[in-house]
Amino acid sequence: MMEQGIFQFIAHGGITMVILAIFSIYSLAVIGERFYTYYKAQKATEQVAGKGLQYVADGKRAEALRLCEQNAGSPVARVLEAGLLAVIDQESPVLSGKRFSRRLESCKGAMQRATSAEITRLERYLGSLATLGNVSPFVGLFGTVLGIIRAFEAIAKTGSGGIGTVSSGIAEALVATAAGLFVAIPAVIAYNYFVGRVKDFTTAMDNATSEMVDRLLDQATHHGD
Repeated sequence: MMEQGIFQFIAHGGITMVILAIFSIYSLAVIGERFYTYYKAQKATEQVAGKGLQYVADGKRAEALRLCEQNAGSPVARVLEAGLLAVIDQESPVLSGKRFSRRLESCKGAMQRATSAEITRLERYLGSLATLGNVSPFVGLFGTVLGIIRAFEAIAKTGSGGIGTVSSGIAEALVATAAGLFVAIPAVIAYNYFVGRVKDFTTAMDNATSEMVDRLLDQATHHGD
């Protein structure tokens, strides 16, 4: 009975319901994938953020790099890894003077590029989710117009405006409107939530970059003294 009701629901909506069903499936897939991606990124970030920077503060850059490589799912880990690869020197763990300044500038540049790359990765599919949220109501409205047209065509053919004559067209119109909102509302809510998560990750990456540079400067000052 439930399946029959669903099929009748889709049948009343016509082609617009098929389009909206595809939109809905894609939207749910993106929402599920982004939730999972951000969940993994958050868990990995909790493992690496404080501990990795503490390794850097203690001069254990190799250990910090290893920790970042083990938590590659974290945007913060990837940013720190890029900075460490730019500044680490296998021959001399302590850098000073002009040599340190050049390495530090390379470190900043590498971390900024890594941050940009991670933001792009975190924002993947969000554009399509926003598009679905904006377009779906209009697709539903298109179905509504088609339904009204069918209702008037039925009136023209029968010469009667009774409920039995126009019910099919009206049903299509209402179903399409409801389906458009059904697809759009979760997509818009999820998009706004995910944008907030991306901002949180971006802040965490910027803070990690700043803290790492500060700790490298502290090390250089300490060794200079």
